[in-house]
Amino acid sequence: MFAIQIRDYGAVDVFEEVETPRPKIKPKQVLVKQHAVAIDPYDVKFRQGLMGKDQQPPIVTGSSVAGEVVAVGDKVQAFKVGDRVAASPHLRSYAEYVAVGQSQLAQIPATVSYELAAAAALGVQTAYQLTEKVLELHPGQSVLVHGGAGSIGFAVLQFAKHHGIHDLYTTASGQGVGFLRNFDTRLRVIDYRKEDFTKKVPLFDRIVDPIGGSVLQKSLTVLKSTGKLISTVADADDPRVEHFFMKSNGEDLAAVLHQLATDELYLEIAAVAPFNVENLQRFQQAQHVVGKLVLTFASN
Repeated sequence: MFAIQIRDYGAVDVFEEVETPRPKIKPKQVLVKQHAVAIDPYDVKFRQGLMGKDQQPPIVTGSSVAGEVVAVGDKVQAFKVGDRVAASPHLRSYAEYVAVGQSQLAQIPATVSYELAAAAALGVQTAYQLTEKVLELHPGQSVLVHGGAGSIGFAVLQFAKHHGIHDLYTTASGQGVGFLRNFDTRLRVIDYRKEDFTKKVPLFDRIVDPIGGSVLQKSLTVLKSTGKLISTVADADDPRVEHFFMKSNGEDLAAVLHQLATDELYLEIAAVAPFNVENLQRFQQAQHVVGKLVLTFASN
């Protein structure tokens, strides 16, 4: 099968196209023929070596699956050949075929495209778990979401509104500022390149931080003593801070895809291109893109 791997950690020139055998599935896995794969910040950081270098290259990377089931293990009951499915496995999705554990899989509703499903698999699933299982949101709370134009932040903003959160602030820059203001005129958007987000804001009950570093530290100055800050990238020596890791879960992803199918959730696709090494390199180098970048596989 056709795949793209990294021969080492580093810049985008470490990507190379290869022919490799199809994965052999285990009893609780299915084999998915890929139709679309998204570019997520995690994928970029992994290639750069910023997520650790425990695995020895060459490695097929990528962390989103959206395609068709072509084989099932003998202990798989919920899925069958021909099903349209999505998942967020750890690595190995930059390939024509991916072996995925059934617990990570979700059926893609008929009205949701493969491109949308791939775009939701990692970032939006992360936002869903963070919002539904960790933040403990209640009407009347004040919430700050950093990086509101990114896949995690944009989804958290929408999920927070489902919980009756109206005192909702977010940070963004460039095109993201206009995008968010046009999406929801009631949303309080702070252009962090032009103004200090800690000025002229209330103390927050909840803060979501997918950025880390100085943003996390400054955020603590506007967090209530009884508040909670959830970071997807960093920790801090403060009892109000929790470092959150997404654990791929098919039921959670199914809930996300249902919301996409029923228009309860909106997901922006910035660009779609064929899956090849040139487009993968180009998309992984893209900066400050509003919406997801998705690569599609040729049907055969």
